[in-house]
Amino acid sequence: MPAWSETTALRLVVTALLLTTACGCDVEPPAGAFPVELPQDLSGEDKVIAVIGDLQMTPAFVRWVMRREFNGPEQEFLMADLQRRVGGLGAVVLVGDLVYNPASRNDWRRFDALVAPLAAEVPVLPAMGNHDYYCVLVVLCTQLVVPGNVLGRFPWLEPGKPYAVDHDNVVLVFFDSEVALESQGRWLRGRFRDFESRFDAMLIFVHRPPYTESSVAGLEPDADVQAHLVAALSETSLVQIVISGHAHGYEHLFVDGIHHVVSAGGGGPRSMLSADRPHDVYRGRDCATSASGGVLRPFNYLLVTPSAEEIRIDVHGFCRGDAAVGLLESFRVPL
Repeated sequence: MPAWSETTALRLVVTALLLTTACGCDVEPPAGAFPVELPQDLSGEDKVIAVIGDLQMTPAFVRWVMRREFNGPEQEFLMADLQRRVGGLGAVVLVGDLVYNPASRNDWRRFDALVAPLAAEVPVLPAMGNHDYYCVLVVLCTQLVVPGNVLGRFPWLEPGKPYAVDHDNVVLVFFDSEVALESQGRWLRGRFRDFESRFDAMLIFVHRPPYTESSVAGLEPDADVQAHLVAALSETSLVQIVISGHAHGYEHLFVDGIHHVVSAGGGGPRSMLSADRPHDVYRGRDCATSASGGVLRPFNYLLVTPSAEEIRIDVHGFCRGDAAVGLLESFRVPL
């Protein structure tokens, strides 16, 4: 695409975003659907933790300008399969980008339709994503205040403030990839002694992936997450698994002895992974392959099951046109 066309497309996208953020209205969630405070301890609950990322539905105008896919029916199909499992879940984790535009009434109505039935039965725990802050001009986000629509559903969230939830011998740790990563890294280091005395493993949840092999500009591995969070992990003996979103699709990477899972196939327009994937250990099915060898991965969610001996991760998903959601891969991390 010529440079002038890219500029024109960018201006059109900016205009669309400004129009869709003009309201700034708060949307009340369904009464009683979401918890009023953070559950500190999931111990004793069902073991299985579901993880899904990037539920945001890109507006039609933006999809048209940027030539992105529309996954509304696929998202509903995936979420219906997850809802079917809710009786066996202890929690649902959302790895960021709950909506496309946190000031949009329609976005939150869709989010509530998808997530409130889950939240009414099990705790729903989010990590903040870039789309969960108010953004204008495409990439300029004002990350000073968590939007009211987010707080109306998850009142414990604060910009740059990590939090942890106990789950028997595993601790779930949530980070804000958008702001204050250096201070979050210091917080993590300060918690190691306590964590090591009580747990065997940490599940790290963060929106922007420290490692990804996406071929899309703007979805590169996040250097700040690497420098401030991943670097700290070498200072603890706890088993670690890092689960992120943002790079729409699915990835299972093994880097420096740590499993990194990108579960961002919850409905946002998917992107191709590069043909060169040196850390890719996923051996499940792909949905499409480009002429250069890049791949398009399935829509997906994770089921994470900790036990005294291991953490098992089952990845469920499907490609467009499949009749059912199936098991894509299953792997175990010994404790």
